[in-house]
Amino acid sequence: MAVKFTKPEINVREKLAELDYGKVPYHKMPAGSVIQVVDKLFTPTAHVTTTSLTYVDMGDPFNLSISPKLSNSKILIDIMLNPYIAGNGATGTYNIHNGSSQLGGAANGFGMVPSSGGTNGQYRHFNINASDTASSTSTITYRIYHRTANSGVTFYGNHATFTNYIRLTEIAQ
Repeated sequence: MAVKFTKPEINVREKLAELDYGKVPYHKMPAGSVIQVVDKLFTPTAHVTTTSLTYVDMGDPFNLSISPKLSNSKILIDIMLNPYIAGNGATGTYNIHNGSSQLGGAANGFGMVPSSGGTNGQYRHFNINASDTASSTSTITYRIYHRTANSGVTFYGNHATFTNYIRLTEIAQ
């Protein structure tokens, strides 16, 4: 007895058109691939100052959150700030907090804002480039902290009406 099989016709072009080659799943992205970018450009209307010798939160809008797609991603952090140096010794430093710890050094964070001679005020730009490692896919909020370098001196972590920028980039590992 002969058995007869029939195969359904397959339109190969139609099947290929159904595939979504425009989107690679996150978990299949090669190491070093950019998974997502979150950024914020903002111009506060008020000065953000401190006389504290310990790090204090600069408050909103000096924070940004990211929800990692992968639990082992590297998060690159790029920040551009605009401190104002009111005169000799009126310098300070910045640090970044990820919700559980500071990313920079305990004493000098990501370096001191340069203060040069003279009693006249000086506007500065201060860039921070840092990284962190996600340990889950839970949202991480990165907050900028600042402190003064000298007792009794006001450090302007941000001068009013100057534009600042924060960018968080998730990189596959």
